[in-house]
Amino acid sequence: MFCEGGQKMHEEWKNRVIRIVLVLGYVFFFAVYLFPLAWVGLTAVKPTELIMSSPPVFRFQPILEHFIRLQTEWKFYGRVLNSLIISSGTTFISVGLGIVTAFALSRYNFRGKTFIPIWFLSNRFLPAVAVVLPLFLMFQKFRLVDTYIVVILANLIPTLPFSIWLLYGFLNDIPRELDDAARVDGCGNLMVLWKILLPIAAPSIAVTAIFAFIFSWNEFFIPLVLTRSRVVPVTVAFAGFKQQFRFDWGGMSAAAMVCLVPLFLMVTVLHKHVVRGMTLGAVKG
Repeated sequence: MFCEGGQKMHEEWKNRVIRIVLVLGYVFFFAVYLFPLAWVGLTAVKPTELIMSSPPVFRFQPILEHFIRLQTEWKFYGRVLNSLIISSGTTFISVGLGIVTAFALSRYNFRGKTFIPIWFLSNRFLPAVAVVLPLFLMFQKFRLVDTYIVVILANLIPTLPFSIWLLYGFLNDIPRELDDAARVDGCGNLMVLWKILLPIAAPSIAVTAIFAFIFSWNEFFIPLVLTRSRVVPVTVAFAGFKQQFRFDWGGMSAAAMVCLVPLFLMVTVLHKHVVRGMTLGAVKG
C-alpha cells in the first residue's frame, strides 16, 4: 500500500511539473511574440520627443497625435480604404473561382488531372517581377494603370493558384458517396456543390479567404508598379514614412496599429464561420 501511495504521489508531482513547464513555455512564447507588437503600440501613443529616448521611457501621458497626423499629413486612412477594396475584391474573386475550379478538379476525371493542381501551386512561386512588368506595359497602353481592377487582377496571379490548391485538397477529402446520394434525390452538379459540398467545406473556405486576404493585404511589389496616387494601398504608403533625414517612427507605429485592425476583425468574424461550418458540415449517422 505504501509503495502504491508513493508511486501515485510521484505521478501527481510529475504531472504538476509537466503542466508548470508547459505553462511557462506558453508564457515565454507569447511574451516573445507579443513584445514587438506591444512596443509598436507604445510608440504609437508616445510623444515624439520620448520615442528615441535612451533608456526607454515607459511612464508618459498617452497621445493620439500620431493617429491624427496619419490623415492630416499622409492621407493614410484613404490608403487603408484602398487596401480594403483591393484585398476584398481579390479575396472574393479568388475564393469564388477557387471553389469552382477545385470542384471540377475534385469531381471530374480527365487527362492531366493529377498534374494540374501541382501546376497551379507552382504558379504561386512565380516571381512577381516576371509578371508585373509585362502587365504594366499592357495596361499602360489601355490607360488602366492606377485603377482598382488592374491591381485586383494582378493580385490574383499569386493568390488564385494557392486558393485552388488549398480548396482542392479540402474538397477531395469529402466522400463521393454524399454526391451520389444527392444525385439520387435529383440534384445536379451545381446543386451538389451548393447544397452539399459548400456547407461541409465552410471551414476550409473561411481559411482560404483568410489566407487570400492576408496575401493581398501584404502585397507590396505589385501595387508599387501598378499604382501612382489614386489607389495606392497601405504597403506602398508605408514607404512615405521614411523622410530625407529621419524616420517618422510615431506615424509609422500608428499606421501599423491601424493596419492590424482589419486583419484582426476578419480573422475574428471568419473564426465564427469556421465553427459554424464545422457544425453544419457534421454528417449524422
